[in-house]
Amino acid sequence: MINIRKQFDNFFSEENLTRIFHEVIIYSGGTGIDNINQYTFRKQQKEQIKIISRKMKDGSYDFTKYKLSLISKGRGKPPREISIPTVRDRIALRAMCDFLQNRFGKSVNFELPQNVIRKIKSGIETGMYNGYVKLDVSNFYPSVEHKLLEKQLNKRLRLHPDITGVLFSAIKAPTVTLSKKDDKQSEIGVPQGLSISNILAAIYLQDLDKYLSNIPSSLSFRYVDDILILCDFEDAEKIAESVIQKYSEHNLVIHCPKEMPHKSKIAEVSDGFDYLGYKFDGNKVSVKSGSIEKLKESLVGLFTSFKYSTKQSKEFLTWRLDLRITGCIFEDKCKGWLFFYSEINDEKTLHKLDHFVSKLCKRFNVDIKPKKFVKSFHEILHRKRQTKYIPNFDTSSVEDKGKMLAKYFGYNLKGMRPEQIDFAFRKKISGQIKDLESDIKDFSVSG
Repeated sequence: MINIRKQFDNFFSEENLTRIFHEVIIYSGGTGIDNINQYTFRKQQKEQIKIISRKMKDGSYDFTKYKLSLISKGRGKPPREISIPTVRDRIALRAMCDFLQNRFGKSVNFELPQNVIRKIKSGIETGMYNGYVKLDVSNFYPSVEHKLLEKQLNKRLRLHPDITGVLFSAIKAPTVTLSKKDDKQSEIGVPQGLSISNILAAIYLQDLDKYLSNIPSSLSFRYVDDILILCDFEDAEKIAESVIQKYSEHNLVIHCPKEMPHKSKIAEVSDGFDYLGYKFDGNKVSVKSGSIEKLKESLVGLFTSFKYSTKQSKEFLTWRLDLRITGCIFEDKCKGWLFFYSEINDEKTLHKLDHFVSKLCKRFNVDIKPKKFVKSFHEILHRKRQTKYIPNFDTSSVEDKGKMLAKYFGYNLKGMRPEQIDFAFRKKISGQIKDLESDIKDFSVSG
């Protein structure tokens, strides 16, 4: 078996870091506190990657301060604080994320939301549980205790303080709007929005996940800071108290179900409940109303953009609308609203959404025939990899990519080499997918 040191060095080889830059980082927008974008970085790529590789391997790499970005969580809620790293740090963080997933993958809970929902459905169908406990951790990421995190990391990184040292350089780097000399390192919490954020959360909670899974006569689920426990209703209050107490030992405060029932809740399964944007009501599994409204707003936004566009391209509107409806496959991942909610059994909601799109076409006086939510849903369930109805951009030829660039984005392909077409295509599709993921951003995991 390969030792930890060699494994770490492999992830931070110049070859692997170059691959990460060209396959992942170069397509992502945004700049860190140094305002250097991926195009400027590309000019000094070889030199910078050598520095990352050497300094990560010898334990001397220092992460730059992160740029603060505030993301709205809706009216009346404080915004989410997202940390934006520099391009150079983004490469190092992605390699660190891959290394941590490789080291901890088998020992941490890291499931897709759809798999979690599938298990909840199966649990309810057994009829064994008539109650549930739903708990919400308050300010999870800012509350992570560094000493406790280090203890969890050392389970798989023991005797390698140089590795944990550079990792904590990333964790402790402050998040700021403007860099000042007296900015202090963070002594608590994990920055949100980094490629390592979710894996660090899973590592921090690994003992608590074991505790949840060992609660007798229950079925427990955790997705980041949202906990759901299916159980006997008579045991629910006692279970909630024990979990709240256990989490407090890890410096994590859970909203009390009695004091904040809109955040945490104890009730009977027959009363129905929401989890990860899904709505459970008896045997019916649907979409939470807020998630439907969010999608509707984004659909209206597409028509509004069309209305005020100088070009008013019906073809581009149809293409964007179809993509929003069907989702797509890109980089071997299923993307989009309908893929996220593919575990529902409520077709009525999808018919209503199709009707809503038809009404938008009439309201904005646009004569187009967009694809359908209902048909897309059936294709996802029965023909996900074979269907032509849902675009799979991974199978697009250079010719297909060129046609899309010319037709929808106004590219002049004359003189463009195949690799330039491929780069432009991936850049444009990545941008569209970012829009798709904004419809489900509270639940999808960023990388």
